[in-house]
Amino acid sequence: MRTYRYTLLKLLILASMVSSCIRDDLSDCPPELHSFQVVFTYDTPQGERSFDPAELKVAYLYIFDKNGDYIKTIPFQNPELYRNYPLNIELPPDKYEFIVWFNQSEIFDVASYNSNEKISNPLNHLDILRLDIPVEGYITSAIPLILYGNIENVPISGDKSQIVAIPLEQNTNTINVTVKGLPKTGHAYFNTITDRNGNETFLNKPAPGKDFSYVAPMSLKGEIPDLFSSLRVLKLYKENRPRLVLWDETEKRDLYPGNSGLPNDLIKLILDKYPNVDFKTTHTFDIILIYDTDMNVKVDIQYWSDHDTDYEIEPN
Repeated sequence: MRTYRYTLLKLLILASMVSSCIRDDLSDCPPELHSFQVVFTYDTPQGERSFDPAELKVAYLYIFDKNGDYIKTIPFQNPELYRNYPLNIELPPDKYEFIVWFNQSEIFDVASYNSNEKISNPLNHLDILRLDIPVEGYITSAIPLILYGNIENVPISGDKSQIVAIPLEQNTNTINVTVKGLPKTGHAYFNTITDRNGNETFLNKPAPGKDFSYVAPMSLKGEIPDLFSSLRVLKLYKENRPRLVLWDETEKRDLYPGNSGLPNDLIKLILDKYPNVDFKTTHTFDIILIYDTDMNVKVDIQYWSDHDTDYEIEPN
């Protein structure tokens, strides 16, 4: 009997909604729902930027309402740039915010911005992507390429052919370190970058974090008689003061900066040579440390931005 009454009640509610929508005043009608398409783009002054498809493993599209409150997450396996993706979701006509992160699920947890508690999905676009840092406080494995995109106040029009284009930017930097003049054998050298850039909001803004280090061993690269290492790190922020150290594990001391009197503030090193560098479009930096026989060191820096098509390390 209860089931019969419940069913009858639902039918009466539905009939009431339909009858109210027949009137000239449509204010009582349920909102009409619409689907649309999204496309991820990365444009540079030189044209469309491309990436190794193997680096684009997964993307998560987060949909927020116009107030920044979370609606839904849509995953894309092996996502492609400049491909139109019809979304299997319908939204009432309104304005929305679309945020996409590529590969973040491999290294980040989601945390609440006001409690720092781990959550499955953001509740608001101010919530935090929190880097999973080992308890030792340093990262020795390569982190994935991280891309980010955001577009706000997008009106969903009701046209299924509507395309929402989300421009991307890169959220990782590659720091290559070449060392000249040191003994090639008998020592274990490490390139270390200490930073506190492990927390980002869903709006791609730095959130408070703690110091940790990226660490990579220095080794010979091919037939070149120099020591080399490469670290992919998260986005560099001036206020975090990322610090570069060349560590000699054999002698348990830092060789750079050591007693050189030179700065180990990575941002300062870069800005001293390139005061107008654009960190939003410059993602690869080559640091060359040149030692003489008295262990005095000189530093040179080169960089590669989205505006460039090729680059080469040519120390002055």
